[in-house]
Amino acid sequence: MAEHPKHALWFRPFGETAFKLKERIKKLAERYDTPIFEPHITLVSDLHQSRTELIQLTDTLAGAMSQFTVELAGIGFRDHYYQALFYHVKNTPDFKSAHKTAGRFFGYNSDEGYFPHLSLLYGNINRVEKRKLLNTMNRSEHIRFPVHSILLIKTEGDVPDWKKIHTAEFGHK
Repeated sequence: MAEHPKHALWFRPFGETAFKLKERIKKLAERYDTPIFEPHITLVSDLHQSRTELIQLTDTLAGAMSQFTVELAGIGFRDHYYQALFYHVKNTPDFKSAHKTAGRFFGYNSDEGYFPHLSLLYGNINRVEKRKLLNTMNRSEHIRFPVHSILLIKTEGDVPDWKKIHTAEFGHK
């Protein structure tokens, strides 16, 4: 049996917030010669079901959810390629509920190792450089944006190869 490609579920900002975050990501990527990517928060990753099953599960999950507000609070970094620089996502009751519900729908332990964040920079940047970068940024900046849909993203290959497969709007208002 052939293995299915890897997929992830994302929340993403829209409008002016998305534009500002895209511009920040683009400037950092150009400065450090790293990939440019869409601003997003990964809700679930490493999904390997068939595309049809993933679309159905994503639609069902979205139908069970209501719009809520995501809060980004503070900038940090880790020694991880996809978390070189990021905003922390405030783990509000609504966000926790969304993650827990996704865990039930997709059959995984939703608490194990999950670190909600919105990346600003991917790459293998050394700690000294990341600390310098942090000192030039407004680390206490708070950003809020509404979430009203889930994106199913194919995450096989390099970052430029990632592709949106499906968008599911939340069912409850």
